[in-house]
Amino acid sequence: MRTNLSEKFINRGYVKTSHFRGGIVDPTRSSQMRVVDLIASLFRDLKVRDIMGVIGGSIMPLYDALYHHREHFRILMFRHEQGAVHAADSYARVKGTPGVVLTTSGPGATNIITGLTNAYMDSSPVLAITGQVSTNVLGRDAFQEADIFGIAAPVTKFVYQVRDPEEAVPAIELAYRISMKGRPGPALIDLPRDVQVAHPSGMRELPVDLSKYEPPLPDEGKLREACRVLMEAERPVILVGGGVRISGAHEEVLKLAELLRAPIVTTLTGKGSVPSTHPLVLGVVGMHGRPEADAALANADVILALGTRFSDRTVGSFEEVSKKKIIHIDIDESELGKNVRTQIAIASDLRLALRKMLSLIEERRDERYLEWLMMIRREFERAMEEWSRSFNGMAPWKILKSIRRAMPPDSITVTGVGSHQMWAELHWDVLMPGTFITSAGLGTMGFGIPAALGAKAAAGERRVVCIDGDGSFQMTFNNLALVREYGLPFIEAIFDNRALMLVKHWQKFLYGGRVIATEFRGSPDLSKIAEAYDIEYFRPESYEEIERKVDWAVRNDEPLILDLLIDSEQDIVLPWVQPGKWLTEAILPPRMEVSLRW
Repeated sequence: MRTNLSEKFINRGYVKTSHFRGGIVDPTRSSQMRVVDLIASLFRDLKVRDIMGVIGGSIMPLYDALYHHREHFRILMFRHEQGAVHAADSYARVKGTPGVVLTTSGPGATNIITGLTNAYMDSSPVLAITGQVSTNVLGRDAFQEADIFGIAAPVTKFVYQVRDPEEAVPAIELAYRISMKGRPGPALIDLPRDVQVAHPSGMRELPVDLSKYEPPLPDEGKLREACRVLMEAERPVILVGGGVRISGAHEEVLKLAELLRAPIVTTLTGKGSVPSTHPLVLGVVGMHGRPEADAALANADVILALGTRFSDRTVGSFEEVSKKKIIHIDIDESELGKNVRTQIAIASDLRLALRKMLSLIEERRDERYLEWLMMIRREFERAMEEWSRSFNGMAPWKILKSIRRAMPPDSITVTGVGSHQMWAELHWDVLMPGTFITSAGLGTMGFGIPAALGAKAAAGERRVVCIDGDGSFQMTFNNLALVREYGLPFIEAIFDNRALMLVKHWQKFLYGGRVIATEFRGSPDLSKIAEAYDIEYFRPESYEEIERKVDWAVRNDEPLILDLLIDSEQDIVLPWVQPGKWLTEAILPPRMEVSLRW
């Protein structure tokens, strides 16, 4: 076992005694080529097309090798490494293959940690390769040296620092495959500069067992018991997480719900897993969940949870939800029983498990629970329409509906993080699974613009819209330079409320109205930023103007910045479940008089 694998890494079970054998790059070519030349060939064989990053001294040899393969790769040079890794994350969610990001050592490497953590929490396959100082000065505080191995270990599926040139290509191929196996996630390979330019005489196998990343086959006895419990339930509910999108199981989920006549509620990442237009899909549940979705989960007697980690933002109270009969199916066995008490826990790929369940489930016809939930939905829509008439200017949710009407069904929607994200959670309709991308687990402000660029790079001719806030926008808007440089147009819809609105919301309701450090005393002139990057700018004054301008951008595949002025004092996202409260305690919109208790 190699000495550069830390004890912490070994003890986590990443390294086994059986071996990985790479089979793509011909080892006989290695003695005539540098490590970086072999890596470039590996990328070609893996059919990597787009590479995101920022160049620097310690990663220059690898970029130099890519120079000789320019016809095969598109290098997207971001203006900050955080942008590059968010783009790789979004690219992976659209493309279904790992997004690749290359950065230099020191600050170049540490700048991607937020993005790796984001990808780790939202289960996105990202391959990061960081340059590193030469091995002869490692551990001596050399210029731009950072222990990226130690820093990244907690937020990656696999991390490896290569010190033997013969291990470099097998390590990268292994990391690429690990990022996709089982529950997806980021992997990182750290490459010292002298290793990159070495001429290896062969390839050395890494002692890593890939089978540990394979999901187990579902326990058929548990599946039968789960079906029995669901068919006997009075108020079954299906909780859909992001794992449904990853496994491609949306059709199986819808068929199961139709047989059971069970409502579907989703997590924030699960929102992109099923179409919002299906009559059994009630929407996102949780802190800013739809009231009908919160009521469905809170009053269920049986919850079938699919590909979700039961986050605090989804359920509010772990104690209350644990009183339910919970059937939890997840590809990651470590999530089973982690946050809630489960009656039946099944480790499996979702699609495989659900297909087996469909052959065992019998049809139910009791729709009383559904009828009650639909009554709550109608009352919510009525209250929101009435509330919109009292808004000073345009209401956020009606802005979203105007944009949605002008966007094609297969367009990709990404969001930043803030009140705009929560409005989108509540009111944006997902018409096709896999078309809604957001930073859910980490809640990373600044995610929107680079994620839109990554989505557009992956989606090609499909249109991309970013629902953003002025706070998130100002964190990463320097990456707008890539729009014209690489031909990556998208629509940037900015909710311009001159505040970090969700935090201000909490200050007003939980901190006695003491508003501090959340309002912008001077916001930038967005029209001048748009002009600087040669992007069309428009500040609409009506919902009709929004729809017309978005339609223009869609028809012409042109970039657009929409400056959407929103009253900062009225932009309070409701419903809202205060931290630690149960879902039935949601604060509802004005004049919505309905109980969320069955």
